[in-house]
Amino acid sequence: MPAAIVLVSCDVGKEDSVADELCSMQGVENVAIVYGAYDLVVKLSAETLEGLEGLIIRKLRMLPGIRTTVTLMVSRECPVR
Repeated sequence: MPAAIVLVSCDVGKEDSVADELCSMQGVENVAIVYGAYDLVVKLSAETLEGLEGLIIRKLRMLPGIRTTVTLMVSRECPVR
């Protein structure tokens, strides 16, 4: 199943509302509010690569309050022991 980690920079003061909106979106597995160069770290997955691309381009990036994104495509995941 294709997955991606997206680093999100939000407009000032919009972190909580953007995180709440992301948490309600289908395909979003996890949203973490973080400190540093980015405001949120979001894990996404979809049944197909095209579905993942659509989720990122047509839904996530269009949310009000999101300033910039950096997308990291997951090539492989290792289970935590």
